[in-house]
Amino acid sequence: MINVTVAGRLGKDAETRQAGNSSVTGFSVAGDTGFGDRKQSHWFNCSLWGKRGEAMQQYLNKGQEVVVIGEYSEREYNGKQYKELNVLDVKLMGGSQSQGQQNNQQQGNPQQRQAPQQFNNQMSQTPQTMANAVVDQNIPF
Repeated sequence: MINVTVAGRLGKDAETRQAGNSSVTGFSVAGDTGFGDRKQSHWFNCSLWGKRGEAMQQYLNKGQEVVVIGEYSEREYNGKQYKELNVLDVKLMGGSQSQGQQNNQQQGNPQQRQAPQQFNNQMSQTPQTMANAVVDQNIPF
């Protein structure tokens, strides 16, 4: 048995289907190697069996960063090689790109956000208190 760990992003939303008496949740993960012109994506078809797969399906959405540990195998179909993982463990990392975009839209443009009222009140009082402050001219900045 060959166990591998793949860190990457999901290529599409996970899908759960029945396989005999059990269910299997399938998803694909792209892991990158190299950089620049030599960057390559390696695709892994992943299968997560049983209730764990059913429970995880809602979190396994396209673009989600994951780390998958599983038993590695290869198969050939119509002259093409497929890399497959029978998933032993999957961990969600960070957010997906779509979640990040939603968060940015909810937060708005940072330059348009206003400071809390307490901060605004302190800033309006600052010039009065600074007028009475002792300033050390020997500080080197």
